[in-house]
Amino acid sequence: MAKKYISLNEVPIGTKMIVKETKEEVELVKIQNFPTTFIVKFSDGKNDSFLTHQVEIINWPDKV
Repeated sequence: MAKKYISLNEVPIGTKMIVKETKEEVELVKIQNFPTTFIVKFSDGKNDSFLTHQVEIINWPDKV
């Protein structure tokens, strides 16, 4: 059976992520395309952007 392809453009807004470099937990605010970039919010309210390989998505996808 073939693996199902999951697009990182389908990550739900509000999903929790870990920034790999700093180990900080952030929340997804927006997804930009070309290249796929996650705009995230830190606990102090600041926003920043990360490429998909710079974060670890927590508990997503639920089912593959």
